[in-house]
Amino acid sequence: MRITCSRWGTKFSAFQIERLYSECKAWMDFDSFHVFTDQPEPLHSDITVWDIPKNEAYRSWWSKLLQYKHFTEGKTLSLDVDLHIRDHCEFQFSKDYLLAQLDPLADYIPQKNVKYINSSFVTYEGDFSWIHDKYMADWKNIQYRYRGDQEFMWGEYAENFRYHKPMFESYKWSAKQKGYSEMPIVNFHGEDVKKDL
Repeated sequence: MRITCSRWGTKFSAFQIERLYSECKAWMDFDSFHVFTDQPEPLHSDITVWDIPKNEAYRSWWSKLLQYKHFTEGKTLSLDVDLHIRDHCEFQFSKDYLLAQLDPLADYIPQKNVKYINSSFVTYEGDFSWIHDKYMADWKNIQYRYRGDQEFMWGEYAENFRYHKPMFESYKWSAKQKGYSEMPIVNFHGEDVKKDL
């Protein structure tokens, strides 16, 4: 299994990439760890760095779609940088479908009847390069229609997803109120939690 993440711009630091790598190493068995980035800072020697092309198609979270272009064999686990791994994780994979967790708003605000996935982690096995290719064929219109990769993936390819068993809970909607987490992963949704300490 390979693990991949994306760091575009300066919202997240090199330290946060290395923190995610260290947490994965502590709680998971994997063969390689990859990051797509446009930032020049050096990273741990065990992290494989891929340059994000200087192309507006890969701006911000859209750079996450590069993984589908490059990783077309074996098992791939895509993680957002703002996930914190705090316990042992066992992920599921499929050769036929992308797997992702039901967005936690389904539990936190049940009246919204949420059915869409949360793309903070996605797993797949084998070749899903068609996702990248279809995006690149119409990326300007896609960026206009969708706010990000999660909306795009669910909006265009819902039939290609299946729900993964829950792996994370939300810091904002759950762990912050309780003061602890019951899941192996906490999703910070891009927020800076230092203000809460």
